[in-house]
Amino acid sequence: MRLLRLSVLLAGLLPVATPAFAQRVQTRLPAKPAAPKETAKPDTARRPPALPLFAARSPFAVLDGMAVDSLHSQPLSGAVVTVEGTVRHGVADSLGHFIIDSIPPGRYRLGIDHPVLDTIGISLASDTITFVKGDTSHAVLAVPGGETLIAHLCPAARRALGPGALVGRVRDPDTGESIPGARVSVVWYDPDVLGLQARGLMKKTPRIRSTTVDKDGTYRLCGLPEAFDGKLQAQRKEGDATAEVAVTQSAGLLSLRSLSVAALRGTDSAGAQGPRYLARASGRVLSAGGMAVGGARVGLMGFSMATVTRGSGEFFLDSLPSGTQSLVVRKIGFRPIEYPVELSALSPARVTVMIGGAVTELAPVEIISAREDGLQKVGFTERKRGGLGGTFLDTDLIERRDASHFTDLLRTVPGIRVESGSNNNLQLVATRGATGAGSCVTVFVDGAPWRQLEANDLDSFLQPNEVAAIEVYGGTVKPAEFTTGGQDCAAVVVWTKVRVQRMRKK
Repeated sequence: MRLLRLSVLLAGLLPVATPAFAQRVQTRLPAKPAAPKETAKPDTARRPPALPLFAARSPFAVLDGMAVDSLHSQPLSGAVVTVEGTVRHGVADSLGHFIIDSIPPGRYRLGIDHPVLDTIGISLASDTITFVKGDTSHAVLAVPGGETLIAHLCPAARRALGPGALVGRVRDPDTGESIPGARVSVVWYDPDVLGLQARGLMKKTPRIRSTTVDKDGTYRLCGLPEAFDGKLQAQRKEGDATAEVAVTQSAGLLSLRSLSVAALRGTDSAGAQGPRYLARASGRVLSAGGMAVGGARVGLMGFSMATVTRGSGEFFLDSLPSGTQSLVVRKIGFRPIEYPVELSALSPARVTVMIGGAVTELAPVEIISAREDGLQKVGFTERKRGGLGGTFLDTDLIERRDASHFTDLLRTVPGIRVESGSNNNLQLVATRGATGAGSCVTVFVDGAPWRQLEANDLDSFLQPNEVAAIEVYGGTVKPAEFTTGGQDCAAVVVWTKVRVQRMRKK
């Protein structure tokens, strides 16, 4: 059931019925030639104008129209237009053009259906049109513009906070059902128009808008700026959440973005683990120039699943959690990138990821903001001040070490030793802890366990200039989130600059 049904006056549907007489072809007789009176033909020999074949033979009417997406200034291709009260319908082509024939004569309204309208949560209908036997009517059906939609979707009090809006749907990725009551939030920063933040005279303050999903599965975030860059996230009542999705609004006042959130994995009455992750994703990693990128590490943000691309740039991941997630792609010489992906156990996802060039370095004011905001929000600052012990390397210390490889940053850290194994493969060994020397070491990158895919892969996929901070804990005492079940492994926790910058905007 949709949220709102707009009539022609609200929606801006512009049905224009061409008069019947304009459709008929008038046959004009040639001038009567001069001739002797005795040879002139009588007037009764003249025939009436001929009607076109369709008008003369068909007992039905025809609708020839266009479907337009005024919100995005493009044709509404794929729109299904129906003549309400009949079984007649048509589908708009890539140019938005559609034709509906065999319409019984009478008065009908036109209805239009399209995923864009489904995302917004509205349905559209025209005013009543009279269809005449043998005639062709013309109609231009236009989705309302952003300003019109916002006026009907957002209350005046919210619109007073800002002219923009972000709307969409939240569904379960494996059932397709709506998730009423889920929480949707967007976070952004106001632009530094006067340059006060760049000069360190004003701290960046995040702006937040939140709402809950309605019974029909739609949400509306109103009171947003006309233009902004932010992060969008949805969370179920049960606690599971989507990845943070980048949203940009630069053209128009209304943006659309739907999300999907799977239910939490639980345990049954016997204590058995719930259903395993069943989603799959495949794709290709390309450079900005369109060349295949082999040897890139592709993982899922917040999870240990990862793989390495082939020479063709192809990759495949299985046993993934369903929902709106984020792929993380890393390769030496390229800037790490996060790429949103919709995962479902119902069908595998297929994506093409483009990665750019060198790592983007933070400006001085951005570095300060990252330290104060990003590191604090990932818990680095609080744990450093706490009493659990551990060794902490912040951005300043990492930069002063001027390391060539990531493992070089750990060579002088207490409790960890970097050793050379067979074939000069490097490995991390704990030098103290409950299990004594030679105990295991678990590496966490951006809060998720790092799954080693090949020897030396930390040095292969993490560059020192990508690292914002490092935490190192012995095997006996460490934060609960960095423990390894059943083992007293030491923990090396790495926070990347990409993750820290993203956490600043939460």
